[in-house]
Formats: sequence, structure tokens, C-alpha cells
Amino acid sequence: MLEVDKKEAYLLQKAVRQWESDSLITPEQANRLKETWQVRQGDWQVVTLYIFIAAVSCALMAFGSLVLDEKWIEVLRLKFSLTDGIISTLFAGLTVFLCFQGYRRQQKQAEYTLSGELFWLLPVLSVGVSVVYLGKTLQYLHGNYGVFWLLATATYGILALLLSSRLLWTSTLICLIPAYVKLTYYLADDKAFFLGMNLPCRMILLAFIMVGLHQLFRNNRLYKQVKDITWIGSWLLLLLSGWMISIFGNSASWEEWQHVRQVQLLWWVAAFTMLCVLVLVWGIKMHDPMVRDMAVLFLLLDLYTRYFEYLWDRTHKGLFFTILAVSFALIGKLLERRLKKARN
Repeated sequence: MLEVDKKEAYLLQKAVRQWESDSLITPEQANRLKETWQVRQGDWQVVTLYIFIAAVSCALMAFGSLVLDEKWIEVLRLKFSLTDGIISTLFAGLTVFLCFQGYRRQQKQAEYTLSGELFWLLPVLSVGVSVVYLGKTLQYLHGNYGVFWLLATATYGILALLLSSRLLWTSTLICLIPAYVKLTYYLADDKAFFLGMNLPCRMILLAFIMVGLHQLFRNNRLYKQVKDITWIGSWLLLLLSGWMISIFGNSASWEEWQHVRQVQLLWWVAAFTMLCVLVLVWGIKMHDPMVRDMAVLFLLLDLYTRYFEYLWDRTHKGLFFTILAVSFALIGKLLERRLKKARN
């Protein structure tokens, strides 16, 4: 008999009820299907997840202590007369070895496990060290750090697609942001504007590019394993960048923004509010709960941000937090009703 957790059991029951209501299966078949699984006693998945999060945190701290401080690498360098190029090559070789071992683990254990996925943290770190020392060898091309961020991004992306690793693909998207930022600053000679856009405006452009590329490759066989990560990350970056633009506009610097009157930013606020509304409508129309819910959250964030900008000095603080409490209570009640309705 198949053992499942409560969430999986709920999905199975919902599927069987739907099949039965659509007359795809008979009531007798539905009852027999319901007898093929049982809810696992004691859900250890959450505990396991916390343990793995602790393991990742400790691994990152160990990596910071050992590699970023470069003490032990410097000891090896002096003892064996290693150059930056040799160190980069050694870590590149280590990456190849780790990826081969990870591939073998995948072949032996096909199902997804947290321990199997977190193994890819090791290649993530080794690629980072290899690219850093390659940059040192080439003197970072006289300050063009973006090229090396882009190299790391491409390496993570290729490995993620070939090895179907969600952790490696997450590293790809995280690495893509500083690569994009550094390259645009380098192309703009470290000026505040790139093609007339400040940093938040450039980030919203990157988000649109990511959404477009996702739509272009969404049916690709290799990309299907990680496409949901790109989808979530793209919309989060899009709405977060839009929120930043609604606050700072297209200001070149902090000093310039401090001299800008809030009224002059109202059209940026209106644009961001319209963006959230359009994303909300699109999410509802496409039956995408993630996009829909994210749009609602940023609409609320937009509302509260505007309060702090325009009404903080004019409204009693107790009234403001009362409004916050009531609004969150209403949202919670609405979500509770939707969950109850979905179960029924």
C-alpha cells in the first residue's frame, strides 16, 4: 500500500472525486482506488526540511570561513607553488568530478530527494571558486566583473539543464542578477544610467526578458524540469522592481531622490498600481494562483507604501495599525473560506 502525507492524500482524493464526477471511473473503482493509499503517520518532511536547511547554512558558513578568507588556499599555494590559474583549473576539475558523481547518484536513485538535491551545493561552490580564481588570473579584464558573473551563470545553467538540478538552476537565476547589473554598469562606464534607465528600471527590463525567454522555451524537454523556478523568480523580480520604481522613480542617486517631491513620482505610482492590476487580471484569466496571489500581495504593499509616503504624518498611528490588523484578518478569512470551499 502506498504511504503518502496529508497533502498528497488530499490531492489524490480530489483527483478521484473529479474522475468519478466526470464518469471516468465508477463508484466501485473510486472506492478501490481510495484503498490503495494510506496517510503516513507522523509527517517528518517538515522536520527533514529544517534539518537540511541547517545543513545548507552550516555548509555556506564553512565555505565562507575556508574559501572566502582564502587562508587554507593560500597555505596550499605557498606549499605547492600554485598559481591562480592552477587553482581555478583544480576547482574546475573538482566540479567535473562532483557532477559525474551526482549524475551517478541520479541514475541509482531516480526519485527526487532533498539529500540528493542538496548534493548539488558542492558543484555550486566549486564553480564559484573556479570562476573567482580565473578572474584573478585575468585580472578581471581590468574591472569587467560582469563577464565572470556571466560565465558562472552560464556554467550553472548548462549544468542545471543537463543534470535536471533545481538547486543549480536557482543558482543560475541568482547569479544572473549581479551579472546583468555589473555588465550594464561596465557598459555605461559606471554611470547611474544605462540607456536612460536607473538600476530599478533596468531590473524590470531583465524581468520582462526572463518572462519572454520562459515563454519561448517552456516546452523544451530539458527546461521543463526547472521552468516553474524561472516563472516564480521572473514575476517576483518584475513586481519587486516595479515597487522600487514607484518609490524612487528614475532617480540617478540617493541624493537626487531626496530632492524630488513626492508629487513628481505619482505617475510612477500609478504605473506600478496599473501593473499590479494587469498582473492580477492576467493571473485570474490564466488560472495561475501564484501570479494572482503575488499581484494581490504587491497591491497591498503598494497601498501601505503610499500610506507611509503621503499619510504617515497626517494619520494617527493607532488608526493605521488598526487598518492593518483588520485588512490582514479579512485576507486570512478570505483565504480560509477559499481553502474550505476547495476541500468541499
